[in-house]
Amino acid sequence: MVCRWPDTNFRWASTCTFRGESGHMAQKRALISVYDKSGLEELAASLSKRDWDIIASGGTSKAIAEAGIPVQSVEDLTGADEMLDGRVKTLHPTIHAGILARRESGEHMKELSEKGMSTLDLIAVNLYPFAATVASEPSRSELIENIDIGGVALIRAAAKNHDGVWILVDPEDYPKVLRSLDAEEDDAQLRRELAAKAFAATAFYDAHIAAQLQLELGEHFPEFLTIPLKKVQDLRYGENPHQPGAFYAAGATELGTSELPGIEQLHGMDLSYINILDLQSAWASANDLDDVAVSIIKHTIPCCLATHATSQAQAYTRARETDPVSAFGGIVGFNRPVEADTVAAMKGHMYHVVVAPDYEPDALRRLKRRKDLRIIRWHPASSRPPMHFETAHVWGIDRGYLVQAPDRSPHDEIPMRTVSIKQPTQADITQMRFGLRAIRHIKSNAILLVRDNRLIGIGSGQVNRVNAVRHAVEQAGDLANGAYLISDAFFPFADGPELALEAGVRALVSVAGSVRDQEVIDTVNQQERILSFIDERHFKH
Repeated sequence: MVCRWPDTNFRWASTCTFRGESGHMAQKRALISVYDKSGLEELAASLSKRDWDIIASGGTSKAIAEAGIPVQSVEDLTGADEMLDGRVKTLHPTIHAGILARRESGEHMKELSEKGMSTLDLIAVNLYPFAATVASEPSRSELIENIDIGGVALIRAAAKNHDGVWILVDPEDYPKVLRSLDAEEDDAQLRRELAAKAFAATAFYDAHIAAQLQLELGEHFPEFLTIPLKKVQDLRYGENPHQPGAFYAAGATELGTSELPGIEQLHGMDLSYINILDLQSAWASANDLDDVAVSIIKHTIPCCLATHATSQAQAYTRARETDPVSAFGGIVGFNRPVEADTVAAMKGHMYHVVVAPDYEPDALRRLKRRKDLRIIRWHPASSRPPMHFETAHVWGIDRGYLVQAPDRSPHDEIPMRTVSIKQPTQADITQMRFGLRAIRHIKSNAILLVRDNRLIGIGSGQVNRVNAVRHAVEQAGDLANGAYLISDAFFPFADGPELALEAGVRALVSVAGSVRDQEVIDTVNQQERILSFIDERHFKH
């Protein structure tokens, strides 16, 4: 046994290490430096009972000492005070050599011994709350000071040398390691799992820092795009039963519980992969509209969508009238808190999910009578400027990803110029604008027929535009007479408009840009109808 007697400033009387026949030091030592002190007292107490020496930094050391547990400060271990307002605490050879020394290497252990150093066998670290700091919209100096350096270095060093060092970055893992220590069997699998988690944690942390700096620089598509993802839940399966799936949130929880990862499930079965896709569409399509709106989704497409100036129940009833067959088993989205009268109007109609900003107490009570109905409350978005990974739309392809900015709603400021002889009235413009907001939620090639602020005919996902018109006209039936047609792109030929005009469509809105635009204009003028062009396309694939 070799004992080192510290000076009188140390917290304990002696520090002893033990050497086996190989000369390796057997006394176990842990270094703990945590911002999140969940489970700290239990961890330190359990290690102390197992005769481990505990070294800790700053506030961690104070918390352990106040719990009556023997602890040595980092400064006492290294013989160096922390520097630069705490920026340099654990960045010291005594610490990092103790972590990185390979236990099976005689040369490493000899070098430690010659320099009066000892191994560190367990590192428990979690980091400054950078994401939470971002969410508080701090000054830039405060933001920079919450970039952890020493903690990340400790984590990476211990994770690299995980064969000889336990690395803990999550309080949830403390009991696992303590159980392994009690078993007195080295759990190589657990060590590897914790190391993988540690490297993932530092990558997740650094991704937020890079994204925030890129935001400040105005870089939307940087050379290196890091997207931090954290699992929200495992799913029963993905799109099909043979495809495993999980739901991940972009960014740390501390950024705020807003948008889809922040949804609150109030009732019902667990959400499926398809449920999540559909409720995103239900929320987005309903909340694109200013009046009281209801959207019913099937396979991410609004099969029913309508608004009303004041009545949510009327908006729901008018929406469902478009296609009650497709509405069966759909997902219903609202842009206002759900009212009891609306729930009454939904009686006898089967749905899998409802999503809304909130629910009146009586409405919620009635909805909960449906055992399997998933009831979702959607929290509003944060007001702070989002980082790129919070808004980017990412589409996976083989060994790559396509990344784009989200499609914005074509609100009323989007220029719409009339190119026909016949001019629209203000009432016409209102219906055309309603259709423009709805069209971006329909899969291309997309044609909508609308009237009285509701969808009446949908041609979605067709491989040619004339078939999309045909589908929409057939669904609308007699209601097509006097309706408004919106196309998500230009008409390459006049055949699509001709079908619509034959059905009695009053006005058409299309994207300009076809070499045959004049043919389309002439066709509309011959029928004395209205044609307006916009310059902004809204494809959805």
